[in-house]
Amino acid sequence: MDYRIENIDSNLRFAVKRESVKTVDAFKTVPQLWATAQSNGFLQQLIDMSWENPKCKLEGLLGIFGKEAAIKDETFDLLMGCRYDGEIPSGMEELILPSCVYAVFPNDITNAWQRLYTEWLPTSGYELENHPCIENYLAPGAAIEQELWVPIIAKQ
Repeated sequence: MDYRIENIDSNLRFAVKRESVKTVDAFKTVPQLWATAQSNGFLQQLIDMSWENPKCKLEGLLGIFGKEAAIKDETFDLLMGCRYDGEIPSGMEELILPSCVYAVFPNDITNAWQRLYTEWLPTSGYELENHPCIENYLAPGAAIEQELWVPIIAKQ
């Protein structure tokens, strides 16, 4: 699997909207939530907020999954948003993620999700950090369109 390691060395602030997802239905539900966000104007709101003051490589439209990388509960929260330093708009909430090291898988997010736990993680020398995974959808025209960011720490 193609990947790179990224170190985000400061806290990051996000403006997000929370949606509940049944874990068993995630591969079906998450695309539907993004389609709804596009049709009701929320996606355009995120686009308008994004890329105002870039700070790191985690700039784009973001899907932040649950509280930790290993989703084990029957449901989890999908936080749809972007990195944002301005006043949090009505209907959204603030999320602060601490500094973390990520394995970043470019372009094929669905394939990365499917292979992450069974192929990459067991042979990588890393284990999951207790932070959420992030789907990053980059600006139009970017060489890479989408990435899966997985929080990791070196195996002890």
